[in-house]
Amino acid sequence: MLSYEKLNAGLFLPESPRWVRDELWVSDILGRTVFRFDELGRRESVVVFDGDQSGIDFDEAGNLYVVLMQGCVLLRVAGGAPTVVADLSGVATSLCNDLVVAPDGTAFVSQLGFDPWKGEAPRQSCVIRVDTNGAATTIGPEMGGPNGLALTPDQRQLFVAEPGGGNLWRFDLDERYDVVDANVFAHLDPAAGSQMPFGTPDGICLDSQGRLWVADPTGSRVVRVESDGSIEVMVEFPGLHPLAVAVTSGANPSKLFVTVVANVDIYAPRVNPTGFVAVATLPAEGGSG
Repeated sequence: MLSYEKLNAGLFLPESPRWVRDELWVSDILGRTVFRFDELGRRESVVVFDGDQSGIDFDEAGNLYVVLMQGCVLLRVAGGAPTVVADLSGVATSLCNDLVVAPDGTAFVSQLGFDPWKGEAPRQSCVIRVDTNGAATTIGPEMGGPNGLALTPDQRQLFVAEPGGGNLWRFDLDERYDVVDANVFAHLDPAAGSQMPFGTPDGICLDSQGRLWVADPTGSRVVRVESDGSIEVMVEFPGLHPLAVAVTSGANPSKLFVTVVANVDIYAPRVNPTGFVAVATLPAEGGSG
C-alpha cells in the first residue's frame, strides 16, 4: 500500500489532473480556476472562468481544452483567452464532465446524463466525440453516468469509467475515432464497509505500462487495474473522496497525483476550501513493491 503527502491544499473541488510537459495541471471546479503546479507544489492560476469548468486536457500542439459542466461547451484556451470549439447542448442530456484530447485535437467528453445534486433520477448517457471541425456526436453504448476517460498512446483504445455501474469500459477505435467494439474491461467491487453495491470509478489514467489507475470516491481509495483486468488497491484515503488521478511519464521513479476532497458537491458554497492534491512516489518501473 502506498503512502502519500499533500502536494498542495486549499482547493475547493480539484478535478481532472493532467501531467503535461513535466507540469501538473488541475481544474478546481468550485474555484473556477485551472491551476499549474511546479515540482514544489506551488500553484499558478492560468485561467479563471465565470462558470463551472470541469475536465481539462491538451492536444499535441500544447493547446489547453476545457469543458464547461453546466454550460455544456468545449473551449480551447490560447494566450489565456478561451474560445468556443463546440456547443455540446444538442447532444448532452445534462452535465458534461471529463475530457481527453487526441494529439490532432479530436476531443472525447463524458456526460453524467442527469444532475444527482438536484435529485434528478439517473439516466443513461453516452460519451461525446468532438471532431476537429467542431462537430459533436455521441459514440459507444449508453451507460450509467460515464465519467473518467483515458486514451491509449496509439489512439486506438478509449477507456471509460462508469460509476453508475461500477464498470471500466474499453472502446476499440478506428482511424476516424469511430467505435468498432466496446466491452467491459473490468468491474470494480465495492470497498470494504461501503454501502454501495459496487465501486464508483471516477477519474482514470494510464501509466507507461498500460495499466489503468482509477479513483473510487465512495470507496475512499485509488486502485490499479492490470492488463488482465485484475484489481489491486494502491492508496487509501479514509473518510475522504479521491476524485481523479494522474501518473508522471518519463520519470523513474514515477509519481501518482490524486485530487481529493472531503465533500463532493458542485453547488457547495465557495468557503472553507479543504480539497487538496496528494502525491505518492511509485516504486521503480511503476510496480507496487
